[in-house]
Amino acid sequence: MLSKIALISIHPKHIEKILSGEKRLEFRRIWATKPLDRVLIYSTNPRKQIVAIANIKRTIIGSRVTLWKSAKQLGGGVTRKQLFDYLRGRKTAFALELSEVYFFKNVISPKVIFSRRFHAPQSFRYLRQNEEEKLNEFIGK
Repeated sequence: MLSKIALISIHPKHIEKILSGEKRLEFRRIWATKPLDRVLIYSTNPRKQIVAIANIKRTIIGSRVTLWKSAKQLGGGVTRKQLFDYLRGRKTAFALELSEVYFFKNVISPKVIFSRRFHAPQSFRYLRQNEEEKLNEFIGK
């Protein structure tokens, strides 16, 4: 069974902007077809750790132009060129408006939640129910 949480990979420079509040939108070329409530944030190389969890306030779906307008209003944390380059070739893309971002004091090795053969997702990965339970155990400590 799948939970309502997805794991996403984000580059450390963008995580810093989320932490500072400059970046409130996370852009995705591809996104989930099932409703999700939260995202678990994995920091890519060199950190390679799960560093935060955030609520998804809403998902904005639209063209690059539509998402750029949202970025200017809400805080996209990227330039127009960066966004347009990232979304090149996509007619429709997604912006996740993040809220209540909680950065873990003790980062989590992905092997604690997932298997030893963990591979960071390119776009996202649904958490399974047992993985959400492991996450909750870790957060509760």
